[in-house]
Amino acid sequence: MGFDRAAVLAGGLPAWRAAGLPVDEGAPGAAAGPGDFTARPRPGLVVGADAVADELGDPGAVVFDARTRGRFAGTEPEPRAGLPGGHMPGAVNLPFGEIQDGGRMRSPAELRTAFSALAGGRERLYFSCGSGVTACVPALGAEPAGYRGPAVYDGSWSEWGLASGSRPVVTGPGQG
Repeated sequence: MGFDRAAVLAGGLPAWRAAGLPVDEGAPGAAAGPGDFTARPRPGLVVGADAVADELGDPGAVVFDARTRGRFAGTEPEPRAGLPGGHMPGAVNLPFGEIQDGGRMRSPAELRTAFSALAGGRERLYFSCGSGVTACVPALGAEPAGYRGPAVYDGSWSEWGLASGSRPVVTGPGQG
């Protein structure tokens, strides 16, 4: 959204607490006043289904699916009623938890190994999951791995899978 001074706390709130840092446990105080932030969306960092469909056949791009292996393969049920199992043709599966260790992102070298094993020489990375939330974890991990400008498909499988009559779906255990 154009906010350049952002950070992600390694290990999240559990790491903060483990470090003995203060946490406000009380009820929120008075409502904050109006801020002065103006959103400036950056085209290409969050994409829709049509952009992903265009990239699926491009030899320079790859779509990473951050869901579990069973959901990707269609062998585990989806948590949303009516949503079929499977994945987009050409997508590869890298469950978001596999790029973390104890709630922290793996080292840049480990991340590069994980991404490059699936991306090969493709440098344009797109990330999907069930609803666009956990796709942000590997998208975040792509940066220290050396990839620039990873994009998140916000509609993810909940949008793509529900449009399976008009969008291609692959079921089965293989990548792509």
